[in-house]
Amino acid sequence: MDTSFLASGALLDLAVGAPLVLGVLLLLLGRHLGLSGLVLAGNVAALPALFQLGFLLTEGRLGAASPVGGFLLEPLGAALFGMSVVVGAAALHKALRQLRDVRLPHAYLGLVLILWGGTLGAFASPLSTRAGVIAAYALHEVALIPTFVLTLHWGGEGRRAAAMQMAIYLTLGAMVGLAGLLLCDFSPSGVGATQAGLLLLGFGTLVSLFPFHSWAAPGYSAAPTPVSMIHAGALKKFGLAVIAAFCVGRLGPWADVLLWLALGNTVLLGVVCLAQRDLKQLVSWSSVAHMGPIFLGLWVADATGKADGLEAAGLLMVAHGLSAAALFALAHEVRTKAGTYRLDELGGLAARAPVLAACFIAASMASIGLPGFGNFWGEFGVFLALRDQSLWVQAAAASTVVVSAVYMLRATAAVFHGPLNPELAARRDEGDLGWADRLGPLALLAASLAVGCLPFLVTRLLRP
Repeated sequence: MDTSFLASGALLDLAVGAPLVLGVLLLLLGRHLGLSGLVLAGNVAALPALFQLGFLLTEGRLGAASPVGGFLLEPLGAALFGMSVVVGAAALHKALRQLRDVRLPHAYLGLVLILWGGTLGAFASPLSTRAGVIAAYALHEVALIPTFVLTLHWGGEGRRAAAMQMAIYLTLGAMVGLAGLLLCDFSPSGVGATQAGLLLLGFGTLVSLFPFHSWAAPGYSAAPTPVSMIHAGALKKFGLAVIAAFCVGRLGPWADVLLWLALGNTVLLGVVCLAQRDLKQLVSWSSVAHMGPIFLGLWVADATGKADGLEAAGLLMVAHGLSAAALFALAHEVRTKAGTYRLDELGGLAARAPVLAACFIAASMASIGLPGFGNFWGEFGVFLALRDQSLWVQAAAASTVVVSAVYMLRATAAVFHGPLNPELAARRDEGDLGWADRLGPLALLAASLAVGCLPFLVTRLLRP
């Protein structure tokens, strides 16, 4: 089978450009396109999927970038691009399933497509070249705009305050990060102590690094589910990619700062997760807390100069994106069936929806880091990279497994086991997940299992 075109730069340009172009067309001409526009949106996921298939079949060997867009995958970008293809396709499927219940469906779907296309473009732009860094930053900003608009106009409870908070934090973080990039002339070789500090502060804010994290959980909780899936699962990893490319090995005096802030995500925000009584809030805070081990992997790579911490962090970025997106999608299905996210108002749903229960338990196990899922190898790799560090650092890093197991298992028990809440028992039986609603979560879980059973699918991309 000739896979040269499937792994070519021309198809990569199409994979990134198609969601962006169709998204703009749906915004401008959605009412005139009618049903055909929705059908096109449903099929646009085929282009990124085709490219990713060709990329896997050629074992990660990308053909020359086409002169149209010049996109070219680099090691970490290739891994994050592949994860974003799966997460974005699942989120697009979720958005299509919601169209009957949203205002201005063409605008809603167009913004989701722009968010996904900008995310793909940010990871497809090489961070080793000046032009690539500029393009990646610009496409990341393009993806942020739909995040704010979708949350403000289609979000849930508290959406106005959440959208405003997200806009302030992420705009300021992006501007500080841009200042760091300008001072180093968009080149990693120009990073000194000042530039590293600005990059860590700016892009760390975009990744919800403690204590610049307070925008994230309220934003993900208020945002429409497809937005939470793409932003928390994929787009947020752009900040980590920039920090990995520009700061690791050059942190200098900021290394100790990063260590303490990463432990803040790992330990303190893990305790915050224990206090949550709302399922989507719990998933949102969990997504923020799980940034801690990733930052620890980047820190130990800077401290030791070895690649194992960086590779483990990259693997965990991919695995977290898949499990977080699955949890957001399944939490929304719980609310659809039960009418609430409140843990004290839920219970006994496993009897009514056994497939939903099985999928949610699997996603929870992936998030915890159960062997068999991709998160296990990422977290285990971070722990191994920390083996020569202080015992208290190792213990703090390991605590994330114990704490996340406690709050995820408790939430699973509260939602699916025990007696059914009397108020929910009186509701019309909504039934289990239909086949159409299963596709997105099952694709995400299958990808997580593939990474867990065959981690070389990702690790080979992280070794140029």
